[in-house]
Amino acid sequence: MNRFRSWIGNILGPEDPKTQGPAWVWDFPREHSKFGADFDYLASTMVDATDFLSDKPLDTNGLPVFRSRSSLKRFKQLHCPPMSTSVAVDALWKSIIEKFVLPDRIQFLPIRLVARGEVCDDFWWMIPFDRVSCIDKKKSEITSKIEQPNRTIIFGVRKFVHLSNCLGKLHLARDSQMSSHLLVSEELKNALSATGQDSVFYRPEDVITIDNMFRK
Repeated sequence: MNRFRSWIGNILGPEDPKTQGPAWVWDFPREHSKFGADFDYLASTMVDATDFLSDKPLDTNGLPVFRSRSSLKRFKQLHCPPMSTSVAVDALWKSIIEKFVLPDRIQFLPIRLVARGEVCDDFWWMIPFDRVSCIDKKKSEITSKIEQPNRTIIFGVRKFVHLSNCLGKLHLARDSQMSSHLLVSEELKNALSATGQDSVFYRPEDVITIDNMFRK
């Protein structure tokens, strides 16, 4: 019976979402301090720099364009290189994410990178549509927020603390209170890290924000 349950569990996944691991934060690559690419507002068509935060599909005719003075080689050495404020992934990470997230719950929008004149179309904006309430408002050190009747909007945080099991059975989502706060399950994080890059994944308490950047 135990073997049968184990076999069924491998097919269907955990029966109880409480068995999921903790939610990690997907944030700026640590390489961002060394190089990066900026959003090109003039060259980008039918898309804005913040559209990657959307919870609905974007027009597939839109083309985000990024420019950098760094060499293209530096970007292609990473699966998730530093692209301004957004998350961009290469084909390998895209294929891994697609194994964890249902196709109607995420969009991969092609982007163009121009690095020292070289043009690269090998990366995609990752746009997950799911939203969860993950930031613990009582335990986190929140510096700026707006309380509305049915919603809290968080703008500034000095220290993040997550609610237990906030992702449930999801593997990728944004916080409904702070859309820039991108969450990833331990299972997906481990699968992506196994490719050789883990510089975008942080424990909640280790996330660097404007509010704690200069705190000793």
